[in-house]
Amino acid sequence: MVLDTPKELANDVRDALQRFRGALIELYSQAGADPGVPQDVSRRFGIHKNLAWKLSRVMGANDPFASIQHLPGDAGIDIALEAFNKSGVVSTTVNAVQSALSHLDDTIALHAGDRAHLELILDSMGLLGSPTQLVNSRELAFQGNSGIWGVQARARLTTGVVVPSKTDSDKLDIALVGGFLGFRRLRPDVRWSLFRFKGSNDDGSSRPVGFEPIDSSDPGDVPRLMRRFCSASMPRIETVHSDGESEYILPGGPVGNLGSFDCYFGEIVRSATMYQTEKDRFGEFATGIRLPIETLVFDLIVHKDVPMPSAPKLLVLGDANTSPDLPGRVKYSLELPITDPIVDLAGSPPVVTTPLVPRYSDVMSAVYNRLGRAPSEFRGYRMLMKYPPMSSQVVLRWELPERPRDGKSI
Repeated sequence: MVLDTPKELANDVRDALQRFRGALIELYSQAGADPGVPQDVSRRFGIHKNLAWKLSRVMGANDPFASIQHLPGDAGIDIALEAFNKSGVVSTTVNAVQSALSHLDDTIALHAGDRAHLELILDSMGLLGSPTQLVNSRELAFQGNSGIWGVQARARLTTGVVVPSKTDSDKLDIALVGGFLGFRRLRPDVRWSLFRFKGSNDDGSSRPVGFEPIDSSDPGDVPRLMRRFCSASMPRIETVHSDGESEYILPGGPVGNLGSFDCYFGEIVRSATMYQTEKDRFGEFATGIRLPIETLVFDLIVHKDVPMPSAPKLLVLGDANTSPDLPGRVKYSLELPITDPIVDLAGSPPVVTTPLVPRYSDVMSAVYNRLGRAPSEFRGYRMLMKYPPMSSQVVLRWELPERPRDGKSI
């Protein structure tokens, strides 16, 4: 038995879909029906408006794979064909559609078994025509993981801010802000890790770093907590330190909206490398997605004097089947096919305001003040991702410049 390859599956399904769409377009042409006006087709031929709309979307899709999401069931297509047949359309044209549908069904059965599994395969391969790949699977995973793990958040914020060091021209100062907005438990006994802070090199090896808080904490608060921006109802947070990593843990408590809260954490790290080294070719901020999240807001705010040879790039790295002690390069081999766009933030200072993140402008004012920099000195980038996949690392990465020689970069 010869196993199909992704290329064979994609080519066979694409060809079968195109054959069916072509036959359907010919049928509409013979009947004098306009695929772009499904309401007229519904009225003239007595076809239910939803069925007419689906057929219109199948024919009008820009990509064959995108059309499969609108493909009616075989019974619905038979109803439409009977209506066209009664209107006097040549029977050979109707037969051509039936033959193309039969070929499509056989192709789907061969490669996937049924349409639902085919859609799952195509979505996993990033072929469903969505600008944000895996979006169907990601939404399903969000719902399932919320129920399984008993927690979810409306939004996750990660903001990285980069400025030149005031004490060393070869170094950078970095601020990192993390937030959960609308975090809630679905079960009262759930104990959950909210944040982890850890420095690392390109190869994933640990790099011990000291930190400074962005905002002064109340007595008894955990380090890094930006208490004045958090919900008044936010429960106490526990702190665990191990192997250079600090973990902030939420204990069990109230469920649903009555237990919902917003929280922010932040830190400043001084004297990070500005230029490439043997261990570091890239600058990057990474967000670990360890709970179900509806929307990730990931911003990179860069001082105008920080050299950045190219715009940041997005990587989504799956770590579901890797051990924490494996080197980072193993995780990087598990890059997921997700390419949400990175856009420039308008304005000077960059306009970060979004309804997803309450008090975001106030949070950034505290960051700029702590860094001792004017907000107008920064530029910004943003990446929004719906349903970021759990057990992954979402990374914004840029290439560090080479160290200048004689005043020039090499």
